[in-house]
Amino acid sequence: MLNILSNEQKAVIKKDYTMRRIVVCLWLAGFALIISILLLLPSYFLSQVRANEARAELERSKHVLDTEVQPEDVTKEITAALRNANDLKPFTQPLSVYQLVRVFENKPTGIKITNISFTNGAPEQSKIIVEGKAPNRESLTTFGDLVEGRAEFASVELPVSNFVKEKDIDFSMTITVK
Repeated sequence: MLNILSNEQKAVIKKDYTMRRIVVCLWLAGFALIISILLLLPSYFLSQVRANEARAELERSKHVLDTEVQPEDVTKEITAALRNANDLKPFTQPLSVYQLVRVFENKPTGIKITNISFTNGAPEQSKIIVEGKAPNRESLTTFGDLVEGRAEFASVELPVSNFVKEKDIDFSMTITVK
């Protein structure tokens, strides 16, 4: 191979090539920095807005706490709130037994309900006792989860003793009504 360039010229070209690579790398790093700053700006502005909202809420809270409340005012407010709550009592509709029993219409296939017993009481003290027969553990578990997922019920007790048998399970479930 014929060598046309001298060693000094080769060194100058190599140095020039290295400088160009460094400049390109610096340009890429600068471009990446600018892009990252632009992408962070919305988060920055959003956090500033939330910080301002938090400061404003803190100032409102301090203002409320700094105002002196007279005991008579508190008593009047509580009395008015109780009066308003008592006025609304006739509009609340307690669940009827029919509505509660209708929940069991969507039970899994194979579940047979043999007895439903309802004990009325104060809220969270009314109970429904459901007795029946399930073909297997899976269907009983599904039924228990289905009933437990209902908004009308506060809790569902499905004793472990119901799961002793694998098939043809006689079960008893206690449901607390909200």
